[in-house]
Amino acid sequence: MARQKMDWLGDRQTVLAQNIANADTPNYRAKDLRQLSFERELRDIQPVRMQATSGTHLQGTVRKPDIRVEELRARDVYETNPNENGIALEEQMMKVSDTQMNYQLASNIYHKNMMMLRTAIGQTGR
Repeated sequence: MARQKMDWLGDRQTVLAQNIANADTPNYRAKDLRQLSFERELRDIQPVRMQATSGTHLQGTVRKPDIRVEELRARDVYETNPNENGIALEEQMMKVSDTQMNYQLASNIYHKNMMMLRTAIGQTGR
């Protein structure tokens, strides 16, 4: 889940960067990704079936989550630019900052999980 969250946050960062890059484009509407739902992801996890083509091969359940870009609805904004697209750069930059902090959190969780697994199998160090 941490890795999927990191993938989602990376994709969101790309969409937010496009919003910022198109802030002066006439009639451009800001976009964002549909939120990643922990409950939906748990519901969609398939049980691991042990299928081997040889004694050392296993098939897992890793799949890319369903992430869709949604165009944000026009809403009342406190500032408008001459292009009338309603993209507030401050709002986009806050979303970028939030995405960056969440990515760091997911990265730390993933790293700690890997360290616990290494400890469990008897490997020490980094």
